[in-house]
Formats: sequence, C-alpha cells, structure tokens
Amino acid sequence: MVILDRYFFKGFISTFLFCLFLLWSLFILGDIFGFLDEILRERIPVASLIRFYTYLTPFIVTQIAPISTLIACVYLLGNLNKHSEITAIRASGISIWRALRPILAAAFIISIFVFIVNDKLLPPAMRLANRIRYEKLDVGKRGKAQSIKVENVAIYGYGNRIIFARKFDIKQNVLEDTIIHRHDAQHDLILRTSAKKVYWKDNAWHGEQVVAYRMDSAGEFVGEPVISDEAKIDIIETPTDFINNQWKPEYMSYTQLKKYIRIFAMGGQKSYRRLLVDLHYKLAFPFTCMVTILISAPFALSTKRGGALLGMATGIVIALLYIPVMAVGLALGKGGMLPPVLGAWFSNILFGGAGIYLLSKF
Repeated sequence: MVILDRYFFKGFISTFLFCLFLLWSLFILGDIFGFLDEILRERIPVASLIRFYTYLTPFIVTQIAPISTLIACVYLLGNLNKHSEITAIRASGISIWRALRPILAAAFIISIFVFIVNDKLLPPAMRLANRIRYEKLDVGKRGKAQSIKVENVAIYGYGNRIIFARKFDIKQNVLEDTIIHRHDAQHDLILRTSAKKVYWKDNAWHGEQVVAYRMDSAGEFVGEPVISDEAKIDIIETPTDFINNQWKPEYMSYTQLKKYIRIFAMGGQKSYRRLLVDLHYKLAFPFTCMVTILISAPFALSTKRGGALLGMATGIVIALLYIPVMAVGLALGKGGMLPPVLGAWFSNILFGGAGIYLLSKF
C-alpha cells in the first residue's frame, strides 16, 4: 500500500503543479493581451509588468488552485481507469476510499497551502500590485479622465483611526461623505468626525461641513459637537495611501478581517452580517480543493475504458456549477436567510455531500 500511496500521491501532485503553471501562464497572457494596445501606447516598462504580475501571483494561485486540483484528479483517475488499473486495485480488495486517501491527503495539504497564501502573502502583495497599477499601468487613463472615482473606501489609518468615504476622486484627491472613527487601545470609539467633503491641499487634508463628536466608553456622546464650515482634518495618510491600503475583505488576512469586524460591530447589523460571511468564507474557500475532488472523482471512476476525456469533461461541468451555487450561498448568508457560517460553507457542504454519496456507491 505504501508503494500505491506514493504512486497516487506523486502522480496527483505532478499533474496539479503542471495544471497550476499552465493556468497561471494562461491567466497572465490573457490579461496582457487584454490591454496590449495600452502597454504599447504608454510604453509601460517590462520591469513594471514583471513586478506587477509577480505581486499578483498569490491572488492568481489561490483562484486557480481548485480547478487545478479538479483537473489533476480527473486526469489521473481517468487515465488509471482507462488502463484498468482501478479495476485491478478494487479486485485486490482495496476500497475506493482507501485508494483515494493519498489524493485526499494531497488535496488537504493544498487547501492548507491556499489558506496560508491567502492569509499571509496575498494582502501585502495586492497592496503592492495596486500601487504599481496606479503608479505605472494606469497613468494613461488618469491623464485622460477628468475624474476617477472609487466608491466605499475604507482604510485603517495611523493612531487607531478608521476612515470611511462614500467616494474617493483619485484624479482630484477629494473624499466625499467622509466619516473618521478614532479608537483607544481597547478599540472603544472615542471620537467621531464627519465631513461632507475632504480635499488634499498643501500636503494636508481639509474638510468642509465638519462635525466632531466625543464619545465615552459606553458609546454615548460627551458634550456638544464641534461644528465647522471648514477645518483641517487630522489624517496622516496621503491620497496614495487611500489607493493602496483600502480594506477589502477579499484582500485582508483572516486576523485583519476579524479585527475589522470587531471594531465595526456597531456599524449596522446588515454590514456586520456581510462581513461575518466573508470571514467564514476565508476558511471555507481553501477547502474547495478537497470538495472538487469529492465531486469529480465519481465521474472519473465511472467512465469506461477509453472514456477518460468524457469523464474529465463531465467532472469539469459538474464542478463549475460550484461557482453559481457558491454565489447563491454567500448571497443567502449576507441577506440573512442563512446563518453566516452556513452561507459561507453552503457550496462546500452541498457538493461535498453529493460527492461522498456518489463515492459510497462504488
């Protein structure tokens, strides 16, 4: 069995790595050809492109890992089935579950790897990739546009400040409908400042229609608000920081998102629930690598001699149904129709359960 386990494990990992490299290459080539005219017109340096796609690699890898595990599993099992090796294994008294153990073990390792990349490498890498995109790749777009607005900007600033803006005009360096929460060391809100408009001038931020409230530890207002038609805003971050350091759940680590949720628990039940779904999904998504094996293995094993290609096509079609089902589960969780943890794990539970049921028939 040790030899068989090693044979399955090595065959699966080698095929997975080949698929990962192939899909990574196709992703980058497709993206480059998508704006090749702009690259040539703006004469974007090759070094900038290399740096950009290097920093983008953690994101690409986490996105293509599940489909790579799927293809590797279906190809390996389909090829073994084509040469009657699966039949010989079963005839020797080895169960399908025992035969699949090294593949499932490899998928578990890949899932842990995806979680680590998603949690440790992706957040800083995406900030650097966004900075290169802004400073090197989007120069032409910024030069032509009168304004470039980003909606719902939120960053964690210096001095325990959380800064929201409904819109950020990158071209004009203007924040609209801005709210600044300042917290103490215990994450209690001590100062809330709002401004209709905040603009960057003379290396400082200035606000219009500014209202500042002091808060106590119970979240109650202390004294009267300070109202100003125009005032200097105590924000250390520069406009570039608002571009590079935006807090997006998909680009945060698990710990960062958990801290973000804890700080903004008072921000409304709807927002709180949506963030909880995103938090649970950070744990659920990496294990998609195992789920794709569970759901695709039965189709690869059920194909007759010479039907490996059909089994692969069937497995891919079934597995690709995961994407809309995943979207439905997340939407139900964020909409309050499912508990956040169930919404995040909905597709994994559904497809994983279906795969286990189908495999039990062998």
